Amino acid sequence: MPIFGVPFNRFTSGLIRVIGATALSIGLAAAAVSAVTDNSNHRVPGTEAFGCEEAEGCFRAALAEQKNVTRSALNGVEGQSKFDLQLDRLHLLMEKHPGSVWAKRAGLVTGVLLRERDPGRAVQFLRSARRDFPLLEDYLRLWMGQALLKLGDIAEAAALMESIREVAPDSPLATRAVFEAAEAWYRAGQCDRAVDLFATALRADEKESVAPVGWLHLADCHLQLSQPADAQAALRSLWVKLPQTPEAREAYARLTGSSANGQPWSPTAEDRYQRAKEFHAQAFHEEAVEEFRQFLSMTNRDPRIADAKYKLALSLVRLKRYEQAKFVFQDVIAGQTPEAGEATVWLARVYLRQSEGDQLLALSQTPPKAALTHEQRAMLNILRGVWLEDQGQMEQAIAAYRKVDSPEAGIHRVDGLWKMAWARYQAGQWKEAIAALQRLVDAKESEALVPQALYWMARASDRLKNHDGASLRAQLCARYPVTYYCQLVRQAGQAQADGLNRMDADAVLPGPEQLPPDKREEVTRDRAYRRAVELRLLGMGPDAARELAILTRRYGKDAAVVLALSRLLSEAGAHGQALRLARLHFREDLELRGNVPLPALWRVGYPTAFVPAQAAQGVDPDLVSAIIREESQYDGRAVSRVGALGLMQVMPATANTVAKKLGLAEVKRDDLFDEETNVRIGARYVAQLLEQFSGNVIYTVAAYNAGPQAVNGWIAKHGRREPDEFVELIPYQETRLYVKRVLRSYREYQRLRQGQAHGQGT
Repeated sequence: MPIFGVPFNRFTSGLIRVIGATALSIGLAAAAVSAVTDNSNHRVPGTEAFGCEEAEGCFRAALAEQKNVTRSALNGVEGQSKFDLQLDRLHLLMEKHPGSVWAKRAGLVTGVLLRERDPGRAVQFLRSARRDFPLLEDYLRLWMGQALLKLGDIAEAAALMESIREVAPDSPLATRAVFEAAEAWYRAGQCDRAVDLFATALRADEKESVAPVGWLHLADCHLQLSQPADAQAALRSLWVKLPQTPEAREAYARLTGSSANGQPWSPTAEDRYQRAKEFHAQAFHEEAVEEFRQFLSMTNRDPRIADAKYKLALSLVRLKRYEQAKFVFQDVIAGQTPEAGEATVWLARVYLRQSEGDQLLALSQTPPKAALTHEQRAMLNILRGVWLEDQGQMEQAIAAYRKVDSPEAGIHRVDGLWKMAWARYQAGQWKEAIAALQRLVDAKESEALVPQALYWMARASDRLKNHDGASLRAQLCARYPVTYYCQLVRQAGQAQADGLNRMDADAVLPGPEQLPPDKREEVTRDRAYRRAVELRLLGMGPDAARELAILTRRYGKDAAVVLALSRLLSEAGAHGQALRLARLHFREDLELRGNVPLPALWRVGYPTAFVPAQAAQGVDPDLVSAIIREESQYDGRAVSRVGALGLMQVMPATANTVAKKLGLAEVKRDDLFDEETNVRIGARYVAQLLEQFSGNVIYTVAAYNAGPQAVNGWIAKHGRREPDEFVELIPYQETRLYVKRVLRSYREYQRLRQGQAHGQGT
């Protein structure tokens, strides 16, 4: 029983979000507002027209209703009515097709749905399903345990969940089941049993979604068992390791009001340092700054002081507090520690961002005494060259870039070559620019820049009127047809998209059943594969994706299997996982050469999930899809290093500005992990930027990344340049590359949609 009044439902609601992380579970949690009457005596209006003459189609139609249940779940009676309609449809299937495998699946789904609303009936359905679906024994034990907990049968519930580790030690549910079993014993007041289970689960995964409540309840149990020091240690671990959670704030309140062995608690320097690192890693930069400063105020001897100062300065940069960041970077540099080299490079970046050219030049020409690597010195010369180039001092910029032209410059050598060529192009030195660009084409380590080099060689040739431009453009689009630069050529009408296959609307990737016989047997007999197939049939896409992730680790080097797994992941709704897998193995085909092995791979490589046909008024849905693809790779839980969140990587402050204009309620940080909310807010922000920049997509995409104020400055300086040159002159490298990626994906989405609309295939 809780000692400090932490309600049990805080734990179980977290588990419903993750363990039952399916559309079914979401609908279930929201619809738990009334008891379910016997479906044999009750029909929700709408079931009468539901024929259910064919078992499989009847089951799939019932599952299709779940989307409506989920979207309506918070709409009171409407949500409950749709929920009851789905239950009625499942019951009708069981009546009309008793004994069929689809009726058995309907029974299992009904049991999952009823865990909260009618746990007694849920247990009956789930017990029956255990006979029919032994492959899902661990899932069924977990679902039954949840229903039994709702009934108050804690001992049986805990035993079921504890047993999952024994019957399925490799189950992806094992750790979560231990958390739930621990919570069951905690609820029963049997802390002697709960303590070991909580500790086991937290050792296995201390960042699990329900871990914060687990830490609190572990502390409660230690207190109940007269172990105050252990209780304090549990609360301290929560406060330090999961500092961004509400439970961490509660832990702090308890800690500051408690004592162990007669000694009041106060954070140590170690606590502050570890907590600051966690905040920094999770992009909570305001909080990271405060904790790093607390740490630094507590010690002047700790060997991690330089690391703390360096990370503090990085957080200040993310917060755009450049003046404070400069002071801290200078302090790190003066210490001549291993962090001094990177601090020097970052200080140079800040000087460049702040247009403090004199300081940047002084730093790059006379670097501090701290030893710099060859790569760090090369980066300083590149930053110096960027500043000189921006001031129109092209010869001096070229001299700076020339210093990077050595093998010791490592990864920066190629960038230096490009910048030297681009500076010559801007200076009107067309022949010299072509010669420098040819070196990029010839260099083995620079293929990623070859399309760029060929394009600007063609442009320089046009300036010289030597007629080489046409052949260079042909070479570019023959070798790299789906690059940003070939797209520029095609837009200018200087090349056709011939040779590129299209995404056939009816094409699908081959499934495992179409693999070579030996590989087909190996994959289809794999337990994870068979579980994934069944979970997908049951409408439990996230659970299916979890099992498929196991397969990708086993077969990730086999291209044929990767294609099949990409299809299964997409069908399970795991579009982000499918995209990452496709990019890992077929990136050159999808984004460079265009010769994908099968037309249907385009669908995986360029997903359109989560984007409605009209994402926002005045916004092309293809543009929204391209932004999602390049911002988050369709990962709804993505967090950027500056704190942007979700599919479209929306900043919380931006989200609330947009929400206010839309007349919506305040958008909290966690709201932006909801896919529909994130896309709605992000698409509306794109619409605002398009309006602000008179429909100019280049300016809009740049502003989405760097902010409208920065883009307005670039327009004032380079707005009269041709669009391709404007993009190349964007001073922020991150934004420049981002614009090219988004525009490339946008144009590919448009091409693929046109191909699909016209039914074109290979």
